[in-house]
Amino acid sequence: MNAAAECYAIGNLEGQSTRAGFEFEISEDGISEQKFIVELNGPESKVTPNDMSCNQVGALTLLCVDAAENGKSVIETWSVFPERKKLVHIKSINGLGAFNGGNLFVGKIIGCCD
Repeated sequence: MNAAAECYAIGNLEGQSTRAGFEFEISEDGISEQKFIVELNGPESKVTPNDMSCNQVGALTLLCVDAAENGKSVIETWSVFPERKKLVHIKSINGLGAFNGGNLFVGKIIGCCD
């Protein structure tokens, strides 16, 4: 893991999604207006806004999980590529009916945190 914390402001996420409610058809999607802060800091890592439990699983990758005993789960990865000023975000949703499915988005690093 990184010896020092790294923090990135992310925006303009675009890509594709699929949902059970739409027969798992793949469609263009995005979160263009939302901004995220991705903090890579070992066990203190987090994504804001997001209340999921995150763990740094590589030098520039977070794995975030929200899993319940009733079988509902949301799992996300956030992989930062500073040399390209890009981020790859993958999300898997299960146990939430019509919302079951996934996303694959590419976002832009729009800045670093102070």
